[in-house]
Amino acid sequence: MACQFDMVYAGIFRSRHVLAPLIRFPSFVTAGRFPAALEDIYQADLAGEKVRAALSACCLCVLLYLLSAFLDGATLPGHAAGAWIVRGIVVGTTLVVMAALLRRPQAFLRHYTPYVCAVAFSWAAGIEGFIVMSDPTNLAWNTYYAGLILVAMAQYTLTYLRPLHAGLAGTAILAGYVAVAWFVQGMAEGRHWPLLAQNCFFLASANLLGLVSMAMRERFSRRAFLLKNAMAHDLKLEEEAKRQSEYRAEHDALTGLPNRVRFQRQLNALLDARAPAVAVLFLDLDGFKPVNDRHGHAVGDQVLTVIAERIRGVVGAADLVARLGGDEFVVAMPLADGEGELAVRRMSAALRAAIAEPIECKGQCLQVTVSVGAARCPHEAGSAEELVHLADQSMYESKRRRKQLVC
Repeated sequence: MACQFDMVYAGIFRSRHVLAPLIRFPSFVTAGRFPAALEDIYQADLAGEKVRAALSACCLCVLLYLLSAFLDGATLPGHAAGAWIVRGIVVGTTLVVMAALLRRPQAFLRHYTPYVCAVAFSWAAGIEGFIVMSDPTNLAWNTYYAGLILVAMAQYTLTYLRPLHAGLAGTAILAGYVAVAWFVQGMAEGRHWPLLAQNCFFLASANLLGLVSMAMRERFSRRAFLLKNAMAHDLKLEEEAKRQSEYRAEHDALTGLPNRVRFQRQLNALLDARAPAVAVLFLDLDGFKPVNDRHGHAVGDQVLTVIAERIRGVVGAADLVARLGGDEFVVAMPLADGEGELAVRRMSAALRAAIAEPIECKGQCLQVTVSVGAARCPHEAGSAEELVHLADQSMYESKRRRKQLVC
């Protein structure tokens, strides 16, 4: 998901005109949405929280419905059996939904809005069932609508419906209560209509408050998502910049080979590993300066790049290769028991042959050779610095003797 956000962020969120409506937030009824690609990432980021919130809401519903049974004797005298039937249907339905949610959360998330609304309607239907069974002479007859306020609050605080959908669901619950009060309880007649108006006012007010709070939460949730992922994106860029800086500090920019600093550290590590023996070959190109002078530095750089690739192709996976600067290269090769000067001479010969191959560059055939000097540890040197220094001296002796390898 982080990789997807990086791609979308790079393509979209550098643009101020896209960020502006998200910052302003259009209204408290319909929360601003991201561009389609980012909206999918946002919803996927919310998936776990949606499941946890739905489970919490279902658990609270079951608990509260069961606790309300202690009030049946006072609020529903003579209808306890009917109340338990309604309670059993609501609690059973909720438990089935919880089981399905735990077993197939992806299916729940794919149809999140209809599932959540259906469960909320079932809770509201249970309250309205109690209203239908209540006795008109009992005060509970007039106050059961308060249970619908609890359903509304659960819908607005424990779900991630879009505010528009939540508002429509809340309106449907209010309409259901009005229908029951009007046609079943007859509260629109006589002295009860002011009480019906008052109950509708409080229920509508609860929906309005819940809707506003949900819209505010939606706005801050989206802003938090942007900030969280933008910070993660920036940290990733910083880490990548740090890695690149460290790489550039230890590698030659032209050839990509390790530089002197990295080679020295790698060679020290190789010596600390107590290999039986280590040989260092110091390579200095012959005839490279005339190539630079005659054809320019661009051609010279291309020649160095080709030679670096040829050296890589000759050495083994366990060998170390570096460019020390200019036209100087160095190779360190661990030697197994029994290997010695013969192995060094073979490597030297292979490097000379590879480097001496003609190089095609801008329609011209160029050729350089190489002088190689070598030293072995622990035979001739006891440390990395001394090993490189002796190999360097050996290379100059090789040049003096017309490129005959000196160990």
